[in-house]
Amino acid sequence: MQRHFTRPNRNAGARALLIALLALTTALVGCGSEDGAGAAADTPLVAKGGFSGNIDNADWTVSYDGLVATAKMAHRINTDAGGLACVPSLAIEVAKPDGTCKLELIYEAGFAGEGLLLKTVNFTAKTGIYQDGVVIHTEACEGWATEPAKGEVIYTSTSVDGALPFNPLGQPEAAQASATLRNITLAPTFNGKVKMAYKGRKFDLDLSGMTFTGDIVSEGSDTVQCVKTFHDFPQWELEDINPGSAGFGQTYGLDTFKGKKVVVALVSDWCNSCLAQTELMQKLQDQAEAAGHGDVQMIVINDKQKTNPATLTKKAKNIPIFQDVGGVDAWGQMNESHKGKFSGSQIRNSGYGFAKNGAPIMYFAPNGSGSLNLSEFEAAAKTVINAKDEE
Repeated sequence: MQRHFTRPNRNAGARALLIALLALTTALVGCGSEDGAGAAADTPLVAKGGFSGNIDNADWTVSYDGLVATAKMAHRINTDAGGLACVPSLAIEVAKPDGTCKLELIYEAGFAGEGLLLKTVNFTAKTGIYQDGVVIHTEACEGWATEPAKGEVIYTSTSVDGALPFNPLGQPEAAQASATLRNITLAPTFNGKVKMAYKGRKFDLDLSGMTFTGDIVSEGSDTVQCVKTFHDFPQWELEDINPGSAGFGQTYGLDTFKGKKVVVALVSDWCNSCLAQTELMQKLQDQAEAAGHGDVQMIVINDKQKTNPATLTKKAKNIPIFQDVGGVDAWGQMNESHKGKFSGSQIRNSGYGFAKNGAPIMYFAPNGSGSLNLSEFEAAAKTVINAKDEE
């Protein structure tokens, strides 16, 4: 199943065609046989509420109240008597009747026991009408700020923290190739706000209180993956000492970043190359977010022989900076699987990269003299940032 909805017909040459396509999509969601297995959805999925955001020093609200939404959902077919079927993906789309202001909420299966997690939010502030692959006209989202960029403008989440409570399907739906779920209420949950960006232009999107109620059709499959397998991170927990970090003052570890691509650098606050490395880590975080990579996290660990940690926090505005301490030895845990891969005992300036499922995909070690080549480290970190998601 695709994770994203198909964009409006690229050959459309008029606003009327956008409206027709939206109506057709809405009708198709309920299509199915009348024998009970995938029977037509009679009650449309209707949105309640909307979202707000602050941009251009002003608060803006976009309402979808009472508008018909569409949903794409998948379940793992289970023909066992009384067996339940998991739901590994669900995507919701809602837009104004003329096709503008499109909002997409895309959920995927988390790791065992986590259920459906919010992975991506897209908001179309300016809808493009295409002909021969070229935007020939745009329609602005009513109720939203004036967008200075020319052409289509689609904001994408750079940081999300939300879920969608959804129980497994019971019988007979669990065994059906196309199952219609009646009178379902989708109530997304969010921890704080979703950070959105388009070419460096940013705002926080508040989706609290938005719900969807109606019938949903779920397409069954024998191959979809119910949950993702996770490779355990090193199990240290330390205090985040960066005042600009969302976790400042809290004690936590790498498990907080499950589902993200993670790069960790080991630094010392008295070390000039470490200060430059920390500054680079913040730069890489900013670049990733500006490029729409909300699934990336840069992390720095200061060694337990701390001298002046403030020198590090001045180099990083918001990435986590953890302070190693005696009894935890996070440096030692990070390096455990890499013993013997470098000369001497030098691990300062080392870097570690992890895939979204926790699997190690990058190890960077400076040379034996302890000198750091920032360009080489940056290239190594970008292999993690640009790594393809695991299936």
